[in-house]
Amino acid sequence: MSRHISSTSSFESPYVSLDLLAYLNSGKKTPFHVFNDVVMPEFQCHLLKLKQLLPPKDMNGTEDNTSRTVRDEEEDDSNCNGSHAIVEEIQKDLDYINKACHKLKDSADRVDEEIQRLILQRLDDAFRERTEEALANSPRINKLKRTKDVVSMLKNQICSSPQLSSDSLLDKQPEVNINDQKITKSLTLKRIKEMYNGLNEIQKKCLLCFSVFPENETIKKKVLIHWWVGEEFIDSLNGDGKTAEETGNDYFKEFISKGIIEPVKKKGRQSSENCKMQSSVRDAIIKLAEKDEFVSFDSKGNPNADFSSCSRVCLVKTEEGSSLRDFTYIYHHLKHENIQTLFNVNEPELNFRVDRFSKMKNLKVLQLGRWKASARQLVEVEDTEFLKGLKKMKQLRYFSLRGISRITELPNSICELSNLRILNLNGCDNLEKLPDGIGSLKQLTHLDMSDCFLISHMPKGLASLLELQVLKGFVIGKQSPSGLYCKLADLARLKHLRKLSIHVDRTSLEAEKELNSFPQFRKLQSLSVAWWSSVYNASTSTTTNVAFARFQRMVSRENSMKALAKIPRILSREKSMPTTPGPTSLPVDLHKLGLQYFHGSKMPDWLKLLNLENLKKLYIRGGELSDLRLQEDHSWAVECLRLKSLSKLKMDWPELQQQLFPKLKYAEKEDCPQLSSFPSDDNGEWIWNAADTKQA
Repeated sequence: MSRHISSTSSFESPYVSLDLLAYLNSGKKTPFHVFNDVVMPEFQCHLLKLKQLLPPKDMNGTEDNTSRTVRDEEEDDSNCNGSHAIVEEIQKDLDYINKACHKLKDSADRVDEEIQRLILQRLDDAFRERTEEALANSPRINKLKRTKDVVSMLKNQICSSPQLSSDSLLDKQPEVNINDQKITKSLTLKRIKEMYNGLNEIQKKCLLCFSVFPENETIKKKVLIHWWVGEEFIDSLNGDGKTAEETGNDYFKEFISKGIIEPVKKKGRQSSENCKMQSSVRDAIIKLAEKDEFVSFDSKGNPNADFSSCSRVCLVKTEEGSSLRDFTYIYHHLKHENIQTLFNVNEPELNFRVDRFSKMKNLKVLQLGRWKASARQLVEVEDTEFLKGLKKMKQLRYFSLRGISRITELPNSICELSNLRILNLNGCDNLEKLPDGIGSLKQLTHLDMSDCFLISHMPKGLASLLELQVLKGFVIGKQSPSGLYCKLADLARLKHLRKLSIHVDRTSLEAEKELNSFPQFRKLQSLSVAWWSSVYNASTSTTTNVAFARFQRMVSRENSMKALAKIPRILSREKSMPTTPGPTSLPVDLHKLGLQYFHGSKMPDWLKLLNLENLKKLYIRGGELSDLRLQEDHSWAVECLRLKSLSKLKMDWPELQQQLFPKLKYAEKEDCPQLSSFPSDDNGEWIWNAADTKQA
């Protein structure tokens, strides 16, 4: 065993571990023999390495007292077991797991999943040890405890299985008190019930939505908020003066303060866009959802398509089968008119029967696309014929096709959704155009077309969406021969628009002229502009062209900046637009600005037309910028600065921080080799005055 471990160790043979890391990150389910022969030995190896890093034992088999006293004061005064004792407990439990897995293969998937998480964390630590020795003095006792908790939990789950209770291999293993697990679940359920009863009726329904998501999943807050808008728990229109995001975030704060959910933060960000729920809490929420007939679940706690006693259908694919198939062939006799929500949890192939789909005429929420933050969740459709049934869904408020492949265009029936509030087309990479009648969606407040790079023009009706608050993926492309397309200036009449992201075709001769219209936007708070190169002609649409276009977009973003920089910048200006900002012509009050892959060496001129006095966040990624000065003697009021992949940015940190960004509280840089003297930590971050005051 030790010889095998040494050969696969990330410390002795890093290439093997890099292959293993790539395999684990692929998300594929590990075959049982690979788990036994590779994954477990690799984890044993990391455990051995961790043990080698611990202080030596004294003659009595305990840790050196002096060393232990110093470390205990720094790490955990309450620890009395000793690091070596914990490692030995972990090893003992691992030996138990090895024996048990040979007798019960059905438990392997769960063990595999949790062990992979531990390996990924250890590989990350190992990389730091090899390159920066950053972990030499970092506390390890907490990591050991977390590892022990996970391994013990896996052992208990295997031991509690009835198939193992009489097995001779496990006769000498310690008994597990299953009653303790039941008591723990009972106490958690009681606690969550008390908290649940303290919520108002709307908050209760919002909380029950968490029950459909798989265990240990990271959930985007935005997905839930949009769902809540669809169900009419909250509204995205400005009825009470609050946006849907503000109301939804208030609910999240309430759930977090009660310990029901926990935020999942990214580095350097005080706020979080994601959250997760502990498995014991999720079990309690599922029981509450079942009791309330919010969603139907199978015996394993998976939501399903049974809507005989509820108004919600969940599409879930498990080893036992697909709830989409059940929805089509088992529950076909039920009244589809009663369905209000259809949520795709993990069904990768959406093949609806047109007659079944069109019967859901009272549907309010239609979440067909990807909800995970990761692009690993793949969803595709065989054809889009079933979408014609949308014309009967007059009550639909939230519709998501996010990340679904093979959708080249949307049916005109989507324009008949008069109550639609939110339309999410993000990542529909085969989508070539929007319907011309989209202007009839008068209640639309959110439209996301991000990463739909095959769309070359915006329909004219886009400017008629007067309730629009968030618009992502607006395209400034080449001038259309017909002239019937929406220009950026046309959006200035959208009085509620507060968040806007734009894709700019670098080859467009009208692009810079259109960007000069920003001062006409009154309520805009967040702006993101990304420049890209058009390589696809919709008139020659083929599968090959689509694949080539997608590949070229990825390449052009990172590797074609020099060639694109040779494109001449357009110097024309609208005659009515002043070339320098005046004292009374600065209506735009931006708080956040993002620039991606800008091809100029200096900051774009149109920024001078905006009021940037209240700009707090500036994110710049990719491109040819070599200087961040807007104009001579100008300083930014920015407090949060993120710089990434700026190979030509040649500045000195003292100059940047003291002269250009005197109010800076947080800075982050990645792959900016010529930004000298940047005093970053191991994460590439700089934090003003205190390490605990990270701001996003």
